[in-house]
Order: sequence, then C-alpha cells, then structure tokens
Amino acid sequence: MQDLIKNLFPSGETQDLYLGAIEAVEGVFKKHPKDAWKQIYKGDSGLSEAIENDISASGVLGLGLSEEFGGMGGGFLGSTLVGDLMAQHGLTSFKSLGTPFCRRPIIEHGTEEQIRKYVTPTITGEKGFCICATEPDAGTNTFRITTKAVKTGNKWILNGQKIFISGATTADYGFLIAKTAIDTPGALSIFVIDMNSPGIVKQKQNIDVFTNENQYSVFFDDVELPEDALIGDEGKGARYMFAGLNAERFIVSAICVGISDLALECTKEYVNQRVIFGDKPTGSYQAVQHPLAQSKANTDAARLMLYYGVKLYDEGIDAGVYANSAKLLSSQAAAAMCTDAIQFHGGSGMDSDTGMLALWKVAKTLSIAPVNNEMVLNYISEHVIGLPKSY
Repeated sequence: MQDLIKNLFPSGETQDLYLGAIEAVEGVFKKHPKDAWKQIYKGDSGLSEAIENDISASGVLGLGLSEEFGGMGGGFLGSTLVGDLMAQHGLTSFKSLGTPFCRRPIIEHGTEEQIRKYVTPTITGEKGFCICATEPDAGTNTFRITTKAVKTGNKWILNGQKIFISGATTADYGFLIAKTAIDTPGALSIFVIDMNSPGIVKQKQNIDVFTNENQYSVFFDDVELPEDALIGDEGKGARYMFAGLNAERFIVSAICVGISDLALECTKEYVNQRVIFGDKPTGSYQAVQHPLAQSKANTDAARLMLYYGVKLYDEGIDAGVYANSAKLLSSQAAAAMCTDAIQFHGGSGMDSDTGMLALWKVAKTLSIAPVNNEMVLNYISEHVIGLPKSY
C-alpha cells in the first residue's frame, strides 16, 4: 500500500498524510490477535468494539474533513484507504461504508452548523450513520419511494418505511431520502434523522453478512424532525445523492479489494502447508495456482482503477466511469477469490473457523448491494459506451 501511495503522490504533505494513516491503522491491528477477524465473525462483539475504538482513537477517521471542522485534511482517498486496510484485516461493515458516504453530501451541501453537528462527531467514532434509502416497492429505483416528509410549522413530519437498513439500531443518525410537497418528477430531499426519535420502529431481518451488524426494516410513523434536518435545498436531494454515489462505489470497491487480499493470504498459507499426495503441497498444483493468480491480477487491476479514480474525484474531476468500473471489477475479483479460497481449503472451507464462508458472503453481498452489478453495467453501457438506455 505504501508503494501505491508513493506512486500516486510522489512527494509532499499529502503523501505523508496517507503514509501516516497506513502506519496508524497497521499499528492498531498489531495490538490485536492476527485472526481477530475470525472471532469477530463468530460473534465476539467486544473484540470488534475494541478494534473500532482503537481505529477511532488513532484519528484516521478524520481524513477527508478539513481541519476547520476538526479533521485531518486530505480528500476522500483517506476514507478509501482506511476502508481498504480494515478489510485486509477482516473488519468489514456497511457502517464503514455508510458513514463516509453520508458525510459527503453534508460537507458539500450542508451548513457549517450541520457539518459541526453531524459530521465532526464521526471523526472520533462518537457518532455514526446508517443509510435509509431502499424501500420494499422501489429497490434500485429510488424515484419510486413513497416515504414522505411534510413541513408543518418549524418541523417536518415523516411517514414511510425503509428496508435493508444496516446497523439501524447502532447508528446515531440516519441519512434519509424522502419525498416532500414538491411534486415534480425526480424531486427528492435528503434529511438527517435521529434514529432514536419517537415513532421509529426497527424490525430485524433474517440476514447475516457483516461482523455483528444486522439488517432492519425501519418504519416511520409521524416522526418529528427539526427544521434543520433538511440538507441543502428541498427537492434537490436526488442530485446530491447521485453526486455522492461515486464515493459509495469507491468505498465498496475498497472493501472488496481488501477482503480479496485477505482471502488470498489465508489460502496461500493453507495450500503451502497442505500435503495430500507425495511431498508436494497443494499450492504447487497449477489447478490451484492459476485461479489464484488470475484473481490476484484482477484485484490489483481493480485497486489501481479505484485509487486513480478517487484521486481524480478529489481533484474535482468527473470520476463516474472509474467509480462504477472499480466497483464492478473489485466485487467480481473478490467473489472469485473467495470462491477459490473455499474450494482450495477443501472441507475446511465450509468450516466457520477458517472464515472463508464469511468473506465470500461479504463479497457476494457487495455484488448486489448497495447497487447491483447489473445496474453498474447499465451505467457503463449508457454513459461510457453510448448505447441506448435499456430500462
């Protein structure tokens, strides 16, 4: 990772900032057992909390936020880097995806008071976000949502339902997309809501993917929001949201390349020791080597696409093609790597003690959510190649 940063930023304060972040994150994980992630996937929430607290204390969550608001400076590449490094050590969650994504529209379109209120506390891990976007009858088509906020005096009254909300019971704030009284095509608004507000009911779904993080259906029944819960201008939330989707795809890609590296490292260690016929380890078989080598090459290519794209994004250049391509390539590479990891562990690959099934579930999930790869291909077909819209 150090070489990648040095190549992207040949010299200067930016290089020092990101190299320092790498050192800080690696220092945190040296304090904990190497296989801590396996224990976390098996339900050790205390260990997960301890590592997350150490990450927060290291200050790296302040990357991407200006010093004026208590951050460390730098761009979104910092959040991407931290997500990648944490995934390499097995710490993956939609929380690590959600908070950096939710911060961007607030930083770009919120007031100074909103930034200090909602974003600054996320630097220390004191506060965190969940994304409240998907609805049962809307799915990928956000414009079909029915959740609505109505302005009444100096407050908003919210009613509706969201589904597949990760960490709804642990997040302090919800980054919510809703309709308002503006009844024109594509008119959506963004709100920050207190997830402990009266009128919010959370129902756990039977989905188990990430470490100690559950999915919920969330119901809003006459939930009162303060006037300043609205971020930016009413009715312009769709533009804010879509502008922030590049950041979301970059973080997804970072998680994918990180777990791909972890799956490879675990598999390499296993196949270099496993001997079945004669005295040669299974890692010497080309049937094992070639798939791993292919997935390694694909992972490295995706990571280059990812970091180059984020660098452009931070420079204010349209990085949509890089964000979507990185998400597609990295999720495919991670799924292939994790599938091979299970296969080459043999029967042990099905044992939760090895952690391979857990990594595969994350990789597979990130090919579906927060946006499925079919929609990414639609984007590339229409906006990159120039083909007619297909949906």
